[in-house]
Amino acid sequence: MRVPMLTMALLAACLAMAPCAASAQAGPPIPMQSASSEPANAEQQPLAWSALSADQQSMLAPLQGQWNQLQPARQRRLAERAQHWATLPPEHRQQIRERLHRWATMSPEQRRQVRENARAFHNLSPAERAKVSEAFRKFQSLPPAERHALHERWRAMSPQQRMRWAAGDTDKPILLRPPAASSDH
Repeated sequence: MRVPMLTMALLAACLAMAPCAASAQAGPPIPMQSASSEPANAEQQPLAWSALSADQQSMLAPLQGQWNQLQPARQRRLAERAQHWATLPPEHRQQIRERLHRWATMSPEQRRQVRENARAFHNLSPAERAKVSEAFRKFQSLPPAERHALHERWRAMSPQQRMRWAAGDTDKPILLRPPAASSDH
């Protein structure tokens, strides 16, 4: 029962975070925790924004306002990645900047949810990941109006209705309760 529940949760995340995740399939992931080969004491020292090259600053511009709040190790990993990103084609660099901008404007709760969803996705079996990826591709291929309608339908479902729907039990009509009035679209 764990797998269908996890698949359902990931599908829910796709529907809820689709605007944020739309370009996540097209490039490197949003920077997350990773190991580094630098000595531990170097990673404990903050990296000043002014110490970054012009190319690094250009790539990381969406994070400039938050730079001093980042952990020094994270600053260093981002700076290293920015050096690589600066060598990519212009279209790819623009996609990365857009993702960094969306990341920078997310609330801490939204970031936590994205990290949690990414971890859950990576913990799936290859077959389960393929199934979720295919569902996401299908969702993304829909016209915007249909994606919005599907998103609204999903939001209006109870957890039990979502589980039935995600499990493919669509023979029975799913009665929707009216969506709660909300301004967080």
